[in-house]
Amino acid sequence: MKNAIESMPNGGLVVIATESDDQEVVIQFRDRGNGISPETLAKLGEPFYTTKEAGTGLGLMISFRIVENHKGRIDVASKVGKGTTMKVRLPLAAGEQQKKARRSQ
Repeated sequence: MKNAIESMPNGGLVVIATESDDQEVVIQFRDRGNGISPETLAKLGEPFYTTKEAGTGLGLMISFRIVENHKGRIDVASKVGKGTTMKVRLPLAAGEQQKKARRSQ
């Protein structure tokens, strides 16, 4: 969310949406910022890689690791000049999967 806001120095819109199915929950962050070049996208999450003047290059790396430790993943799609969408995908716990299955019957 912080990166989305910072990608729009003159203001803009950040959309947060959620969805789920029987297996996972998805939290989507979409901005209309500057977008990310393909070269930079390939390096996202690498330790100490940053495009920010005062950045450490640890924020996204830690976020990726936290999500991975919970058996999830972060998908990133971006177009330069159009914006970026990040989807945080986390699996539902086994008990939650069973509850959703019972509700849909």
